[in-house]
Amino acid sequence: MQGIIRGLQRVIQDILAGRNIESYVVTILALVLAVAGVVDDAIPENWKMATILAALALLVFNTTRPETDIVDLDAVLQDRDDFGAFHDMIRDARELWIYGPTAINILRDVAYIKREILDRGGMVRVLTQDIGNKEGMSFLHDQIDQTTDLENSLRMSMDILKNASRWGLIEYRVLPYCPGFSLVIVDPNHGSKGRMVLEVLGFRNDLVADRMHMEITPDQSQHWFEHWVKQYEVMWDAGYPPRENGQQGQ
Repeated sequence: MQGIIRGLQRVIQDILAGRNIESYVVTILALVLAVAGVVDDAIPENWKMATILAALALLVFNTTRPETDIVDLDAVLQDRDDFGAFHDMIRDARELWIYGPTAINILRDVAYIKREILDRGGMVRVLTQDIGNKEGMSFLHDQIDQTTDLENSLRMSMDILKNASRWGLIEYRVLPYCPGFSLVIVDPNHGSKGRMVLEVLGFRNDLVADRMHMEITPDQSQHWFEHWVKQYEVMWDAGYPPRENGQQGQ
């Protein structure tokens, strides 16, 4: 008896929540036909046939519902090793926006940036940490993995950008503190060609490759792609040019 009560309660809960309605309708129709079949000619044949066709129609319609499978987050949230070569990401791009505490891991591939973007008349924006902001650098030292030489990496990035500026349009600004993520956006203003990778820095990850990454294209989510493009624009507006002597830029 308790099993029957629990079953009825589940049915009522499903109906109130709008779940499995088609299945319950088909079940009721099948029970009606089964009972009617006990008594000959209790229901006309055309009514029976119409009921069967209606039940089949409901079942077929139910197959058109979108699947509600659980999303495989491991396919969405990845680490750095899951992504392909950087030069494949920027191939034939017209714009490249970069933000990273030092951005050195990307700027080491500046030759690809030159070939794929600058030599073709494209433009590059780069944001990094302000090496002259002592409070921001102190916070960053406590956040980033302890094996990274932040000051040396930042100086290398600044040297690379200074030398690369003669190749084409490169804009460079710095931020007083790190927001906790890195961001690379390719072709933010060129429709479906756009692509972005968001890297969550975490807290004292032992390896850079262990940081969680997420790739978003406009085809996957126009909303979130535009959100992070806007986020970069806000960061860019809050940035300022670095001082040549390494002092705070504002």
